[in-house]
Amino acid sequence: MMTSVLDSISAAVELVIGLIGVFCLWVGIERLAEESGLIDVLARMAGPVFSKLFPGLKEKHRPLGTVTASVMSNVLGLSSSTPLGLKAMSEMKELFGERREGLDSMARLVILNAAGFCIFPSGVIALRAALGSRAPAIIAGPTAVAGLAATAGGLLAYHWLSRSRRPGDGR
Repeated sequence: MMTSVLDSISAAVELVIGLIGVFCLWVGIERLAEESGLIDVLARMAGPVFSKLFPGLKEKHRPLGTVTASVMSNVLGLSSSTPLGLKAMSEMKELFGERREGLDSMARLVILNAAGFCIFPSGVIALRAALGSRAPAIIAGPTAVAGLAATAGGLLAYHWLSRSRRPGDGR
């Protein structure tokens, strides 16, 4: 039993060391994308779509930009989506307080980031590579399709539920 425990510990340490290297690589790539302005360019390009998803933020450039950057970071599989999402939530809270408009925008942001639509799931790919997969990136397509379905389903469910619970709309 002790031999099995020690072998497992050794395998776990090797896995963690392998993952640290891969994650450092992706954090570096993320940093380059951020510093070069790639995230901002993608956020500007996606702006019209996000103006429709977040109508309360349409004329509010700072929070809409942060929301867009957060979601785009998540779509690209970068680790900055959580801090950007928290910053966006803070900006929306500051802008709207407890008004329904702000709560709707916050709920949509949570759905978009939690549902997991991701074109390139770098963390999962890194884990598969560290564990010796011959084709670690093969999961990118099915993951993107599943994430897109979850995102669409989450947004549709939120839309339906929020409409059915609003007072005064005749339902």
